[in-house]
Amino acid sequence: MKNKKISVAASLLVVGLLTNGMQAKADDDDYNHDGYEKHEKYEKYDDHDDDYDHNDDYDYEYEDDYDDDDDQYQNYDTTNVVNEKGKWNIWTRSVVVDKEVLPFTDSKQVVLKVTGINKEVNLFAMPKDGEIFVPGKTVAKLLGATATYYKTSEILVIQNANHELIYRAGKNVAYDNYVKTPLPAHAFYLNNELYLPISAITNGLGFIAEWQEENQQFVCQPLN
Repeated sequence: MKNKKISVAASLLVVGLLTNGMQAKADDDDYNHDGYEKHEKYEKYDDHDDDYDHNDDYDYEYEDDYDDDDDQYQNYDTTNVVNEKGKWNIWTRSVVVDKEVLPFTDSKQVVLKVTGINKEVNLFAMPKDGEIFVPGKTVAKLLGATATYYKTSEILVIQNANHELIYRAGKNVAYDNYVKTPLPAHAFYLNNELYLPISAITNGLGFIAEWQEENQQFVCQPLN
């Protein structure tokens, strides 16, 4: 009888050890799985840290809102155009085909300055599609706005006290204070910048640019 009790106790001890071991292994598996998921999540964000100079949540918000599969950010149909004269320094916010002659026809380094303040910047300007294209982020910062480019979604977001402007590479569409608006030509990516028609960036921020041939410079002044 005594031996039987010892045998039963030993069996219970073995079962207990096996159960605890299985429980510990299960717990370890859950912990490792959770840790792996968290690691993947943080690794995913870390991978983007090198590309972005902004808050990750903000970037993913714009990626979701303006995804390639989303119909709201498609090109404007240029078959129905407005019969008006397009000027290189005026953002008409309509699609036009009849455009005035540009002040120069070869891409080159120029100066952009703002009247009333002692600020200017050298930039590469490119005549294309009847417009003068300039680097949007560079111009926005000179005009006192913040500018963030999202590489994954190819979106440039520009903000100042009164305006939020959103542009995307390969599109002739902008969002001007959340209103879908035609651009006079397609934005494009070049030299680590999103290039925009100069009218779309200067007018969008409340300025107008004039060309001074003798000084080879654009001079920006506030719109009246």
